[in-house]
Amino acid sequence: MQKHFTTLQILVFVCLFIPAMSQQDYLIKFRIKGIKDTTCIIANYYGNGTYVKDSIKVDGNGKCVFKAKTDLPKGMYIFIISEKNYFDFIVNDDHKFSMETDVQNPIKNMIIRDSPENSLFYQYLRYNKEQYDIMMGIQDHLKKVKENNDSVKILSDQINQMNKDLIAYKLDLIKEHPRAFLNLLINTMKEPEIKDSTTTYQYYKEHFWDDVDFTDDRILRTPVFHPKLKKYFDNVLIQIPDSIIHESDIMIDKSRPNSEMFKYLVWFMTSHYENSEIMGFDKIFVHVVDTYYSTGQATWVSKTTTENIIKKSDRLKPILLGKKAPNMIMQDTSFRLVSMHNINAKYLVILFWDPSCGHCEHEIPKIKAFYDVNKEKYGLEVLAVCSDTSLVKWKEAIKSKHLNWINVDGPRTLTGDYHEQYDVITTPVLYLLDERKVILAKQLPWEKMEKFLENRYNENK
Repeated sequence: MQKHFTTLQILVFVCLFIPAMSQQDYLIKFRIKGIKDTTCIIANYYGNGTYVKDSIKVDGNGKCVFKAKTDLPKGMYIFIISEKNYFDFIVNDDHKFSMETDVQNPIKNMIIRDSPENSLFYQYLRYNKEQYDIMMGIQDHLKKVKENNDSVKILSDQINQMNKDLIAYKLDLIKEHPRAFLNLLINTMKEPEIKDSTTTYQYYKEHFWDDVDFTDDRILRTPVFHPKLKKYFDNVLIQIPDSIIHESDIMIDKSRPNSEMFKYLVWFMTSHYENSEIMGFDKIFVHVVDTYYSTGQATWVSKTTTENIIKKSDRLKPILLGKKAPNMIMQDTSFRLVSMHNINAKYLVILFWDPSCGHCEHEIPKIKAFYDVNKEKYGLEVLAVCSDTSLVKWKEAIKSKHLNWINVDGPRTLTGDYHEQYDVITTPVLYLLDERKVILAKQLPWEKMEKFLENRYNENK
């Protein structure tokens, strides 16, 4: 959703947040000049999405009322006039208040009564919009004078000073309103201030979550927590599974006093890494499942879903990087049994393929070209496991493509379903093993697998 100037744009600079509890039900009155006899939507932020909470009737004077029980989750809510026109408001300790504005510019023309939280929030939104507009004007001017060094310096200094003023403004708000919801938003959005270039990364990582309370679930109902969480795990942490696992366990443990936060963080780690495209990150998913699902801690998940998640984890566990690959014993084209573990090769590529697979048609010639040139140099062998049940099609494909490596018939096996063993859902799928049949790389396109193999070979010369 977009509007003339969205709250999310303002939140490039902005924030917000809420405190304590009350015994009263919520009664929030709205009046929107410029609309009448229609229906509007109340929604709330949650994680990385927005969710409809209620629909409310707007009368002929643009008036409507939102009522809710005292257990309404606290956080940041949205009044949706249309897909491109909406505004935010805070649900926290102020249970009875009113908001009045017009359809043309809801933020600029907002009048709030009996809600210090929302008054402070809109004061901040307007201030940030004013600063944003000024800064965009300076940026436009910079483009026009980019060849004039003196002008560029003057304008750049203005921008730097504005950024300092914004930071000071935020810090003053925090000091003056320590219990405000806005305070919590500011703390969530702020970035660590780097003071020592020699320890930049370590300092940034250690202070990334300063002043963020993992036991306060109000933070979930804002548009700022999920992006920060994703940034931390995708961009701040070193992208090594063990490092990510260590940090996630620390964070989840901090959230345990609040069941909603605990649930969300476990869900985030599960969904974020279940189907990660980064090789080796399935180890993170397996750890999360073993730690929180197999031990019965994910109590909000249905029994069937839990069983399926554990089943998937158990399927992935034997084929994690660094594990010895499960053996496969299959027939070759002469109906002789071939044991994968008995293949003598310094590097073994397992290729799961199908003669009728279009992507295999594209990949296999590249693999063969590399194999023919580098077989002796690398001590390389290829074990090609065909998934087609037709022996005729299989043998015709081997002959027509001149596949002079080890070819075996996947459906005729003595060691169980290779689809389950190696998580083969589609074709082609590639694994790279060392001479001990330990998994070095897996499920990469050939270009990346080839590069990985070359680097590995050069490192071990």
